[in-house]
Amino acid sequence: AGRKGDAASCSYAAVEQWCEQNERAQLMLKSDFKNHTVYVVSDWMIDSETKWVTYVLTSEKLTTNLWHIKESGMPVILCVDITHRLVAEGHSVFVRGLFDIAQKFHMVAYGVQHSDKAVAPNAHMLRMVAQEYL
Repeated sequence: AGRKGDAASCSYAAVEQWCEQNERAQLMLKSDFKNHTVYVVSDWMIDSETKWVTYVLTSEKLTTNLWHIKESGMPVILCVDITHRLVAEGHSVFVRGLFDIAQKFHMVAYGVQHSDKAVAPNAHMLRMVAQEYL
């Protein structure tokens, strides 16, 4: 086991447990769930054998960005920006959002996935976001 702060100190099992504990449904059971509480969108995937890590984080406040665009009658086009190898394990960190009529970017979700090049995690991530909000 690694020391706290080392890349080795955070196991796949620990990330999986954290995702389970921070799903929206689990956090809603706590009385301190608020608009700005960050939660894990369900349908995350953690697999230590394939080193697959895919999860999305958002909050009720961030999802209102999408709701406002939908209510304005504008087409909803989700944008994504992915930075590869931002974390020690080499996983990609991404931001998902959309633009309003004034071309201002509004974040909807962010998260981690195991690769910015593989089609499967990107498609899975888009499905997760779409199922949650559209």
